[in-house]
Amino acid sequence: METKTNKAISLLRCGDFKAALAIFSTFRVGFTNEERRTLKIAYECLSGNASFYQQLGIDTNKEIEISKSIIASKYLIMK
Repeated sequence: METKTNKAISLLRCGDFKAALAIFSTFRVGFTNEERRTLKIAYECLSGNASFYQQLGIDTNKEIEISKSIIASKYLIMK
């Protein structure tokens, strides 16, 4: 049986960052509150809601880059 984590890592390695982020952004364990917030904002931005976050004064490109580094440090370095 494939777990959500394995599915997300597989999607990430295949280059489908948006789909992987959709799964990672739902995780509660393994991420701090700030990391979870970053993952959710990054996913929302990739889903077409970037202008909303930009109106709030959030640098959406920075949030996406930070989310990539969070996921890489926790899941791609391990294996």
